[in-house]
Amino acid sequence: MRQMLVAHLPGPVIARLRSARRRGRRARFHAREAVAPVTLGRADVAAALRVAGLREGDGVFVHTAMSRFGKIEGGPATVVAALEDVVGPRGLIAMPSFPLDASTVDYLAADPVFDVRETPSRMGALTEYFRTLPGVHRSLHPTHPVCARGPGAEELVAGHADAPTPFGEGTPFARMVERGMWQVWLGTTLRTFTLYHGFECLRGDAFPFRVFSPEPVATRCVDAEGRERTVPTLVHDPELGSRKDETRERMREHLVAAGVLRTAQLGRGEIMAAPMPELFRELDVLMARGITIYQVEVPA
Repeated sequence: MRQMLVAHLPGPVIARLRSARRRGRRARFHAREAVAPVTLGRADVAAALRVAGLREGDGVFVHTAMSRFGKIEGGPATVVAALEDVVGPRGLIAMPSFPLDASTVDYLAADPVFDVRETPSRMGALTEYFRTLPGVHRSLHPTHPVCARGPGAEELVAGHADAPTPFGEGTPFARMVERGMWQVWLGTTLRTFTLYHGFECLRGDAFPFRVFSPEPVATRCVDAEGRERTVPTLVHDPELGSRKDETRERMREHLVAAGVLRTAQLGRGEIMAAPMPELFRELDVLMARGITIYQVEVPA
């Protein structure tokens, strides 16, 4: 029902609903903490990351929902410090820094100008904090830019605007897989699975159906030197829809059973982590069984 409503409501209405949902989540968080507070520190976060399988020298791509855990003393700064404690100076930390607060279609319909230096990330407080840190490099892409810090960060994000798709060859997503980095979900579920779009793009014609609308959308961007350029970007076909939570749970169960998805408890929430090459191997298995993140049935 929710997906049907989203498909037919105007973009501004959807944005207001999402804003109201965020306010509701914050209110529930504060109410819960007032009754039964859970307070976590840097050592707690680092210990849970290690239980989930991360080690020194690893590269990580992190999705976050920090409120799921309880109160983390020091907020985003503590989480970044814990990640750095675990992966060390040889490790690479990457996060999404997408400017979207609505669907991609609705966002682009407003004719935005993406400034790689200034446009904030709408992917949570941690990603926006990370974006502003010294030494962080951000890819130039109007809808799905990635931020990274650590050895090789600049090379990871380079040339994103020139890639033929937002997620495939020549993008940070493809390079993260090539480097053998880890996908990490900090409090989020498989409903947040941007890396899956890298999987579908890298599989090319082997992916069972077309995922993008035919024509790219020309979008204005400002690069790190302050120069404006037009970047064409492909947009996912809104008619595809997203699989229901039951399907995502089936994916999760398969990945855990295969030993690819590792989990760790942190406060009230859960950390999940998976090495990307192994994750893609199991996504191939699921795709062969007709299971993708989309509502569209896989052709026989």
